[in-house]
Amino acid sequence: MKFNTIWNNQSDYLFNFIKDQVDTNEIAEDILQEIAIKFNRALESRIIKNPESWLFQVARNTIADHYRKTSKNQAFSYHEIPEIIDNNNSSTCYCDLSGFVIKNYLPEKYGNPLYMADIEKVPHKEIAAKMNLSLTAAKSRIQRARILLKERIETCIDITYRQDGSITGFDLKKGCDLPRDLLNEIERLNLSI
Repeated sequence: MKFNTIWNNQSDYLFNFIKDQVDTNEIAEDILQEIAIKFNRALESRIIKNPESWLFQVARNTIADHYRKTSKNQAFSYHEIPEIIDNNNSSTCYCDLSGFVIKNYLPEKYGNPLYMADIEKVPHKEIAAKMNLSLTAAKSRIQRARILLKERIETCIDITYRQDGSITGFDLKKGCDLPRDLLNEIERLNLSI
């Protein structure tokens, strides 16, 4: 596995993901550079089976570290970085589980564009180009994937919403058994349902 090959394929996606989480492009560039250094060192010392997943997990952790460092100088609220901090105060977020569900429980035709759009933060135009679709078709697939994902989730999970539509909580429905691989992923991420 070569650093340059993987980094050239993933760095733009990482930058888009990071800049959505922080205040300025300069901070995003600093965090991206820090991730590059960590990735290069990791490749020298071990084999990374899934570099894409590894990079995004390190990105989330590095962003969380950034906010921890800056919080010593200024206070911030939980709502300023909801994707990074969860109720358990761990560095794992439910978005990690979302990516797993999208990749494993949606048909590839819908899962791939949704994963690129919502997890990797790839612009719709780029998704359309990568999948040889018109922009309208790519947006339609992403929207259809969101509907499918919601339907699949709601078969076993009761979701409660605020008036503005944001999720306030969720509970496993009685009598619903989650698939073993999903339970394993929840346990691996140290999440609770």
